[in-house]
Amino acid sequence: MENIWWKEPMRVLQYNLQVRDTPGMDAEKIARETEEMAANVVVMNVGGIYAWYQSKVKYHHINEYLPEGRDLLKEWIDAFHKRNIKFVARFDFSITDDTTYQSKPQWFARHKDKSPYYRGEKRMGDWSLFLNTCATGGYRNEEVGVPVIQEVLDQYDIDGIFFNAPYASACFCERCQEKYLERYGKEMPDDPDDFEADWLSYCTKENIGVIYKAIKEKRPEVPMILYYNPYNTKSKAFGKSDRDNIYDRYATADLICTESQNVLSKGVNGIPETIHPVIAMKAGQTEDGELLPFGIIHSCPGMDWRHVGLPENEYLPWMCQVPAARGTIWHSVTGYNDTITDKRIIKTITAVDKMIMKCEKDMHGVASRADVLLFWDGAQAGKDWADILMKRHIQFDLMHDYCINEQRLGKYKAAIIPEGFPLSGDLSEVIETYVSQGGSILAERSEPDEITEQAAFYGVEDKVQKGEFLYASYMRFEQEGAEAKAGMDTDKAAFRGAVNYCTPLEGTQVLFTLVPPFAPMEVVGAPPERASIPTPYTDIPLGMLRPHGKGKVLLLPFSYHMLTAEFHLKDHYMIASNLIKMLAGEELILDTDMPSGVQITMYEKENQILIHLVNEIGQRPLMDSIPVYSAKCSAVLPKGKQVQNVRSVIAGESLNYKEEAGKVEIVLDKLEVWDMLSIDLK
Repeated sequence: MENIWWKEPMRVLQYNLQVRDTPGMDAEKIARETEEMAANVVVMNVGGIYAWYQSKVKYHHINEYLPEGRDLLKEWIDAFHKRNIKFVARFDFSITDDTTYQSKPQWFARHKDKSPYYRGEKRMGDWSLFLNTCATGGYRNEEVGVPVIQEVLDQYDIDGIFFNAPYASACFCERCQEKYLERYGKEMPDDPDDFEADWLSYCTKENIGVIYKAIKEKRPEVPMILYYNPYNTKSKAFGKSDRDNIYDRYATADLICTESQNVLSKGVNGIPETIHPVIAMKAGQTEDGELLPFGIIHSCPGMDWRHVGLPENEYLPWMCQVPAARGTIWHSVTGYNDTITDKRIIKTITAVDKMIMKCEKDMHGVASRADVLLFWDGAQAGKDWADILMKRHIQFDLMHDYCINEQRLGKYKAAIIPEGFPLSGDLSEVIETYVSQGGSILAERSEPDEITEQAAFYGVEDKVQKGEFLYASYMRFEQEGAEAKAGMDTDKAAFRGAVNYCTPLEGTQVLFTLVPPFAPMEVVGAPPERASIPTPYTDIPLGMLRPHGKGKVLLLPFSYHMLTAEFHLKDHYMIASNLIKMLAGEELILDTDMPSGVQITMYEKENQILIHLVNEIGQRPLMDSIPVYSAKCSAVLPKGKQVQNVRSVIAGESLNYKEEAGKVEIVLDKLEVWDMLSIDLK
């Protein structure tokens, strides 16, 4: 492939254009302002819902506001290319209007009762009605989708294609039911929640495969960009959507992207996890690190408020997480600069892109530097463990359940198996081999059968019972678990949850035990004179450590991640990090006393270690930026390497450093929002 511009550093800006704004569009001005915002790739509407050119394909709805006698799309492309800005064409065939539905009802997705999926029927204004198209129908495939793609590739010098909203609806049309029967040998169930786990993903992949083939047959150098979902989600419009396999996505795409929407409009109790962009970027990287995901960050606090911007102090670190996690930033705005009346959006995007420009050369071609591997299946438990690791500044990578690599696993000092993560027979053998050869495992197992299937490996008898959900209880540190409470002057910590009652085998150390409830929940506060703990000691284990070969296995027979997710008590974060340090058996590559609200990610390449610091301190949504002064960290140096220099690459802040005993200790005078420290080695 000759054209590989998309393997170089990119800063993407997507203008989500509104059709009624079309007459005021000045291509030269928009291109100049895009360049001023430091973007080098632009994404703009071209086809699908609306054609932004005079399409000849029947049923392709042409934007009624296009200027007569001009080719606006060509004007855009020429203006951007003059400034060496790549032009990516956005297509969306997931919905179209009711006039097409009247003529071609067989192209549309159906509920179980055969009614179509209406989209926007309650929207005010003089608009046509939209309906969901079927992923297996003609509109998304050979009748409209393919000829539209071919038409644009023939007539316009576009640099890439972005396929928006590609996911299949939960469709009950006859065609989908027949395909379901053919694929699985059984009738399609009545409830979309009961579909086979890969059904909707299969329909999506099949449709995208048709489009991808059409692109490559026409112009193979044009990259295809496709959405990727790193989580298990559910949508009213599209039904159940299981986490995507990134290798399935790359089978019909050259690049993938994911959204990390900061949806403040859901209210403060619905704010997404602080680490959302970091996880999306880590989950979207291929195992060899060759292909990196785009991270789409919308400028708004929710689509219901899409014409105003996120609070600047919330928006800045949210965007900075993407490049700090080795992703490619993709800004998404509603309108273009002349129609964006909240100018703070433009200012903030420009600031972030100019920061990225300062570090992208150093970041090009780096590899992650991490101590810990987190097994990942897109579930909540994995997200919560990632949150623990980020808040305790422990460097980690993800490994997908569908891509277990024994050789790669062996590079990590410790690995974490979250609650519910499926351990097949093959994976169990891989993990046992890893531990036998010197690795360590922290296994969070909240169901009895998760323990009994590998009881000997975990160091317990194969008879396990699950107890009731406990309140007003504690975990008590035993003598052998002294390291687990490092930095905590207490003999116990808060506990809540259901315990799997285990009997340790000989040689298994019990680190902490259960102190059962001192009272029923309804009377824990009164009278205080009766608050004595009736049973302050038991031998019911909550944490067990066992040697296995050259390595160690630590079993937590309850839902540990729930404690941090529900209560955010520092004790639980500290215990978890202490346990990981015990398992690692040696010094971790990073040590710091920075606040938990500072996210730290580390990378390396020949003669260079890079440390990203993203400051998200404060109650969210962040109203103020709270600087960190005298930010200290210590990094272990590669064997045989010495420090030549340490630089504050993005902020240009003053710093001091000293090299001692194979480590470099750094004190950064001031961290505002985002900085990258470069440790240059010799």
